[in-house]
Amino acid sequence: MAEFWISFFSNGCIAVTIIMFATGIPQCMEMMKKKTTKNIPFLPYLITNVNAIGWIIYGKMTVNFTVVFVNTIGAGLQTLYMAVYIFFAADKSKPLVQSSVCGGAAAITWYIITQFANVIDAINVTGIICCTVTIFMFASPLAEINTVIANKSTATISLPLTVTASLCSAMWTMFGLVLHDNFIIIPNVLGFFAAFSRFYLFYKYPSSPGLPHSV
Repeated sequence: MAEFWISFFSNGCIAVTIIMFATGIPQCMEMMKKKTTKNIPFLPYLITNVNAIGWIIYGKMTVNFTVVFVNTIGAGLQTLYMAVYIFFAADKSKPLVQSSVCGGAAAITWYIITQFANVIDAINVTGIICCTVTIFMFASPLAEINTVIANKSTATISLPLTVTASLCSAMWTMFGLVLHDNFIIIPNVLGFFAAFSRFYLFYKYPSSPGLPHSV
């Protein structure tokens, strides 16, 4: 029975997470169509990419195919989004510097982790780092709350991303529970509540026709 639920939630995590990663495609298409990155932030792509790479490492350490597979696809998509963004950005220096800083920090962190003599300690440290980055990734959209309240409109929030993020968090929480893996459970429980708070904003402040919808 345990194997059934592991397989069930594994397949669910793969499907829902790939859909969530793919929500960036409309923005990518918009950049290519308009040949500009105006009103599209770069940091979410970068943070999501760093997060995916971190989970790939954790997945390999814990021999978790689902974590490795889905985050490999995620890292590939985020890298594509980043490349398109930098190509069409009027000021390429800022995203390139941000990418270099994150890449350097990730490389140094990985080098330090490889020096751990105890594999369990290495897994725990990697898990804590992945947890922290995932929490920031899920919480970052909440920074839009002030804008939503000021405009009394959720036109700047992506509903598809909110829906997929909530489903993704719920599915990964259940997968973490059947695996008894707190590093998977904790950030996704918090991610679910973060997404739920955005649903409340959609209920309280419906999108106004005069404002552009976030894609």
